[in-house]
Amino acid sequence: MKHLLIIQLLISSLAVNAQTNDGFLHDGIDRSFIYYTPSSWTQNESLPVLFVLHGLTQDANGIMNITEFNDIAEANNFIVCYPNGINGAWNANMNITASQADDIGFIEELAAYMQNNFNTDPSKQYLSGFSNGGFMSHKIACESSQCFAAIATVSGNMSDTVDMNCNPIHPTSVLHIHGTADPVVIYSGSPTTGVSVDATIEKWQMFLACDATPITTDMPNNVLLDFSSPQRIVYQNCGASSLELIKITGGGHQWPGIVTLIGGLGNINMDFYSPQVIWDFLDGKACSETIGIPDISSNETKHLIKIVDLMGRETKLKLNTPLILLYSDGTRERVMKIDE
Repeated sequence: MKHLLIIQLLISSLAVNAQTNDGFLHDGIDRSFIYYTPSSWTQNESLPVLFVLHGLTQDANGIMNITEFNDIAEANNFIVCYPNGINGAWNANMNITASQADDIGFIEELAAYMQNNFNTDPSKQYLSGFSNGGFMSHKIACESSQCFAAIATVSGNMSDTVDMNCNPIHPTSVLHIHGTADPVVIYSGSPTTGVSVDATIEKWQMFLACDATPITTDMPNNVLLDFSSPQRIVYQNCGASSLELIKITGGGHQWPGIVTLIGGLGNINMDFYSPQVIWDFLDGKACSETIGIPDISSNETKHLIKIVDLMGRETKLKLNTPLILLYSDGTRERVMKIDE
């Protein structure tokens, strides 16, 4: 019995050590976070890392407990990190938040911290966020010099400022989950929370040069008493990236599949478990090397007729700028003009 007790205590100790509170000084401010390493992790293994960003007035511990991404990380062998915003907020240029913190710089430094201390794979860094954390995920993907291979947001969107200034360097894959009856982040957009969900998706569709017309599929609607139903809207031919929208008709400001008394408003869709769907989308996405302007001089089947920016406006070649090439046969190609 004594030996059994010792073994149980050892197992408990290992479980606790896998989840750790940590922090460092960034921009003169103490920044904190929680991370979880799967039990099989070793320093020699370079695992993906997922950063999960909480909503307004929430914190790292709360979103960790709500989403249970630790269990998914354990089962799927990746590292998950839950950073804290300042006073429960992220500086995502939203009109209703007062944070002025350098949160992009903090997340970039946190990514470097995970690489240096846990050998995480820099080509497989992911972001997921709820509400204000979703807004922050879009902002990072739009403005960061680091590559985050994919983001997945729930009830978060782009603020007007981020939408206006969005000029991504990297082709980030995007999964956006949003309820049409969200009373906080209005699906059709609002002066307090920014552009509509459709405008955000169109922004990424143009940037990734996906086909304009997506494929829409009704997801199973097995739980009728949640008064909501999901659709999966998938854009095709986005190069090496992916763009998807899960539109929940009647859904509220909630994590689908998670019953919680705090952190959300409106109907909770229970037809799918959003954290697992998010990981299934993120899993395997990787940053690719920056590509240059292709040599089309020997191409006899199509001719370059126009160069446009992400908004479809005709533009000139600029260094370190994502561009879309339009060809005479109707095809498009997203490229990055780099200083060679």
